[in-house]
Amino acid sequence: MNSSLLTFTFARTQHCDQLTRTIYLTSKTNKQLTLNQDVSDFNAEISKSTFSVADIQDIGYLIATTFTQATTLQLCIDDTIANQYSHQQWLKWLSFGLALSNYRYHHSDSPLLAPIIADFTLLNATIDEIIAFENGKILAQSQLIARELINKPGNVIYPQSFVEAIETLAINNIELSYLDDAMMLEQGFGGLMSIAQGSDREARLLCLDYHPQDPKFTVALVGKGVTFDSGGISIKQPRYMSTMKVDMGGAAAVVGALNAIAQLQLPIRVIGLCGLVENMPSGKAIKPGDVVTMLNKTSVEIISTDAEGRMVLADVLHYAQQHYQPDYLVDIATLTGGTGIALGKAFASLMGNNDDLIAHAKAAGQACSEPLWPMPSGDMFSTALDSDFADLRHGSEEPDGSPCVAATFLSHFIEPNQKWIHIDSAAMSFMTHRKIYTKATTGYGTLLLTELCQQLILQDQLHQ
Repeated sequence: MNSSLLTFTFARTQHCDQLTRTIYLTSKTNKQLTLNQDVSDFNAEISKSTFSVADIQDIGYLIATTFTQATTLQLCIDDTIANQYSHQQWLKWLSFGLALSNYRYHHSDSPLLAPIIADFTLLNATIDEIIAFENGKILAQSQLIARELINKPGNVIYPQSFVEAIETLAINNIELSYLDDAMMLEQGFGGLMSIAQGSDREARLLCLDYHPQDPKFTVALVGKGVTFDSGGISIKQPRYMSTMKVDMGGAAAVVGALNAIAQLQLPIRVIGLCGLVENMPSGKAIKPGDVVTMLNKTSVEIISTDAEGRMVLADVLHYAQQHYQPDYLVDIATLTGGTGIALGKAFASLMGNNDDLIAHAKAAGQACSEPLWPMPSGDMFSTALDSDFADLRHGSEEPDGSPCVAATFLSHFIEPNQKWIHIDSAAMSFMTHRKIYTKATTGYGTLLLTELCQQLILQDQLHQ
């Protein structure tokens, strides 16, 4: 074995066999990550033409799931690719993939969450390397919280049980509170409650407050939490209706990110707000043509009741600004089918009012392999929101530019000096082309929101 290779050694705990497998990681011409066990000097070789963060995550998962009987996994990385990332980056994302290697969703009638990561330790490492490895585990466990929430069906996870599941998690350093139906009606959450009124399930606004001593600044993360989206009166087509339990993916990502942020003990205040509703058709449901008065007193004409997420988000965004005055405001939602049509499963779309924040979000997506693609919003889409009967329509009968129209609608609920971005992750809940997501959902957004907060901290440190 070449002693100059960068070598990491991982030990699988609670394993009886004493078996070591050595894997060589090298660059070749193949475009897809390939594992070959027919090689000399090593038990296997993993190769690809270029390696991304996503590849590193997948490599951790791949070696753990391929060599299931090995007590020790030794990864030897060719010099040509070892220097592309720091040792800490290699270890964080390898650890992340290793930790996800035993996850399978198993149905339970209980909403309670008990995500279990695969237990690996790092051998022969420095303190900094061990910290990076442990951080990878924190990110994996946090993403699994989001994935478990999204994977559970709508008859198990609904607004009230979503809150109960998070209460039971009892995340360290997090203060949990919520508003119920009566509180939100009294305060005037006309948008959120108009969507909730068609369901027999009560709505909730969940607040998770991570507030360390002397925080450098405050970030508010707002997640769309439609625990099942039938489309309401504008009912969806049968195809893919069963997947509409994932329409709370934004809220799940906010919860996962708050878990990671609290465990990583970031030196900023982070508020996680999840607008939780079920969108159902009934005699009580909101109808196309109805006019709703939002929390900020804007009147909104309803066009399609299947454009429900923006009504929920708009009220929660206003609430976040009024109650917390955040330095940065971020919302994430599985909002429009148009984003998936435009970008497929390669990117979530990114819009907002602050170029620096947009740039940091894009960089964060690249750094953790939850990528974003900037799209336009603003005045050029405003005619779609013109109404003869209210201050605004919440959308158009035409599908043209639907992600951009939705973001433009939300911008009407953002204060003039508030730094804000909107992330539309509609198509990203399922990514079977990734090895770490062989089945079920991804928990997209957990890594992204956590990494964005870390990027903002680095920016703050550079400007001090």
